[in-house]
Amino acid sequence: MWQVTGELRALDARRQWLVQRHGELVAGLRARRDAPTGMPVAASAGMPVTAPVGGGGGAAGASGREFSAPSGRTALLIVGGVLVVVAALVFTVVSWGRLGIGGRAAVLLALTACALALPRPLRRRQLTATAEASAAVGLALVLLDGYAAREAGLGGLDRVGTAGYWAVLTTLMAVGAAVYGWWQRLRLPLPVGFLMARLPGLLGTAALGGTAEDYAIAMIATAAVDFAVLYALTARDGAGHAGLRDRLGGERAAAALVMGARAVGGGWAVLGGALAAGHALVAPSPAEVVRAWVPLGLLVLLGTALCRGFRTLPIALRSGAEGVAVVALIVAVGAGLRHIMPSGWAVAGYAAPAALIAVWAAVSCARSGRWAKPATGGPCAPPPGAAAAVGELIAASTVVLLTGVVVLPELAHALTQPVAHGVVLWSDGHPPRWSWQLATAPLVVLWLLASVLAAMAELRARAVGDRHTDRLANALHHARALAAVPALLLLPVALGLPYGWVLAAAAAASVAVAVDVVRRPEAALLPRLLALAATGALALLWSSADRAAVLAVWGTFAASAAVLAHVLSAPTTRPAERAMARAAGAFSVLALGVEAVASGITAGLPGHVTAFAVLAVAVAAACAAAAWHRIPGRDQVSTAVEGTGYALAATALALTVPHPGALSLALAVTGVAGLAIALRPDRRRAALVGTGLLIASSWVRLALAGVSAPEAYTLPVTAAALVIGHRRRTTTPGTGSWSAYGAGLGATMLPSLAAMWSDGNWARPLLLGVAALLATVVGVRTRLQAPLVVGGGVLVLAGMHELAPTVVQVFGLLPRWVPLAAAGLLLLLLGATYEKRIGEARRLRDTVRSMG
Repeated sequence: MWQVTGELRALDARRQWLVQRHGELVAGLRARRDAPTGMPVAASAGMPVTAPVGGGGGAAGASGREFSAPSGRTALLIVGGVLVVVAALVFTVVSWGRLGIGGRAAVLLALTACALALPRPLRRRQLTATAEASAAVGLALVLLDGYAAREAGLGGLDRVGTAGYWAVLTTLMAVGAAVYGWWQRLRLPLPVGFLMARLPGLLGTAALGGTAEDYAIAMIATAAVDFAVLYALTARDGAGHAGLRDRLGGERAAAALVMGARAVGGGWAVLGGALAAGHALVAPSPAEVVRAWVPLGLLVLLGTALCRGFRTLPIALRSGAEGVAVVALIVAVGAGLRHIMPSGWAVAGYAAPAALIAVWAAVSCARSGRWAKPATGGPCAPPPGAAAAVGELIAASTVVLLTGVVVLPELAHALTQPVAHGVVLWSDGHPPRWSWQLATAPLVVLWLLASVLAAMAELRARAVGDRHTDRLANALHHARALAAVPALLLLPVALGLPYGWVLAAAAAASVAVAVDVVRRPEAALLPRLLALAATGALALLWSSADRAAVLAVWGTFAASAAVLAHVLSAPTTRPAERAMARAAGAFSVLALGVEAVASGITAGLPGHVTAFAVLAVAVAAACAAAAWHRIPGRDQVSTAVEGTGYALAATALALTVPHPGALSLALAVTGVAGLAIALRPDRRRAALVGTGLLIASSWVRLALAGVSAPEAYTLPVTAAALVIGHRRRTTTPGTGSWSAYGAGLGATMLPSLAAMWSDGNWARPLLLGVAALLATVVGVRTRLQAPLVVGGGVLVLAGMHELAPTVVQVFGLLPRWVPLAAAGLLLLLLGATYEKRIGEARRLRDTVRSMG
């Protein structure tokens, strides 16, 4: 054992030395790998190799760095360049007056020349970032040279206008920066020159005292020049494109510059177009509109040229350019029509050309195959005219939608005007006279929107072949249905027809849609459901303006919904049709309930009397549900009808709450109806609800009679609970006596026991004791826990109640030491017979537990 232990210790020491040597060798190899080229690394045979400080650092050094060396270099260059520019600015502004004209010129020109000349030698030494920073400083100094020259009045420049001088200077600066960056093969001067090119047009317009249209023309012309230059550089794969990649040092930099230039140029054109469109929208005279046509026309030409002439542009950019052109054209045409058309038709002047262009673009999309599904299911190239058609369609549709939003408040007011009158009618009873009116122009805009949606839906359906499986086609069909309904129903209002005619037309349209659903259940269901819901909702809301109309419309719709539910609930119908049948059945019951309430209010009946009419509808619904339940396949409609009837019954009971007499009668009627419903095999539990309602009815009646004895309220509950518990125990084996009889026994005995302690009469304790004795005897006879425990406990408490006065009197007559002595003797007796008493208590416990 001693020898084996010694060998193990030697092996452990050898292993530790090998692990240490392995770490030293690994560290030495890492130091050789990370050391700079040509720098010797000393390594010892017995010590770990350490890399020189700053020579790469290994894994630990790399993990401690928070930024890379190029990032640190860039930060230093940016900070240094900013400091140099700030110093030059301070020198120009503050120290300028201390030097003569020669010194000023020499200092600025020397600094500018040095900054602009340094990039070439720096690039030769592979210091590209430093060269870019030097070029940026030089360009900033050029602007300072221009500022200093004008401040010094060099060559009479101080007499030139500020805007004009800076327009010329920024023009030269933009061109010079671009040429300088191209010549020096630098990346920064090219975007600087491109961004600087935004200013000459605006400054020149300001120098000439131009208006908003002139500024818009300048911005759009600048964007046109931008895209022309980009086209010259990137349109073909010849010398221009290759030269751009070569000058910028790679494909990524060239692509970034081109994308940025496109974004800036497009945004500048859009800003100019927005400025021109805003002026055209608020132009006070036709002459101002004609002036706004010039920039809008330039924008149309630019967008069309970019979409149809620049084939190398991405399709999204070409579509966007065409869309901008279409919006500019619509604004131009609408602004002109605004001064020709009558007052109030301005929005229609914009919606009409937009609708025409949208329909034309939809036709173009369908003809070009843009909406057609690819034959192989894979990606395919867009058709030649797809970009223009898609851009036109999106832009024109958006304009039509915006015009619809503009007229939406007027349409909403026309739709809700009868409802507002109905609220006053049903709440006050004496509403003022009113007239239902709607201007024609908002309705025309709505019709244009519905027409565009209809055309797009039809063309999309024809293009894809099967519109039922295409989401866009389905969405367009649904939107068309929702837009067409108010457009059709508000037409009589715009024509000035009377209220009755308009309401009749809305109700007839709803009934016609329902008839079409019944006659053609196999056709597309969802668009017709939307149309049915929209027409029905409008007809019901509009009917609230007249009491007779409410009775007629709600009654008609109740009958129509019942027929619709009966037809669509056939076993051969589809799931969607069965869902509609359930909704129709529930609505028919609800409509009859509203009819009952409206009839009562119209007849001048109080609310608690009207509640019985509603309750009659609920009872009729329960009967109808029971009849429909016998028909195979229509149990779901039966459930919907029955549930709605229950809701109406609850509403009727709520209406009778302020009148206890009517509430008692309504509870009794509802309870009897619940017991009748319990006759159905699948509604046995309704007997519980019916019994509870009858008990509640008796309670209300007893409260009205001034009865305060708790037994009058609890005995019916006890009787019902004991009967139900006994039936449950006999039909469900294993039911315990507590769940069967506990609630029924406690419902009367516990309240009576509480009332007994505050009652000085002898009748209640006697009757309660007799009842408790009977319950105890029955519990012992049938070996049931609940009657034995409840009856015995109540019997003991009743006996204590009767003996309490006598016990108190006896204790008052005895000396005070007697109770203490009796208590001590009792404790001694219990202690002496403790084991025997414990055994008796356990036997009593086991006996009670053995009971049911």
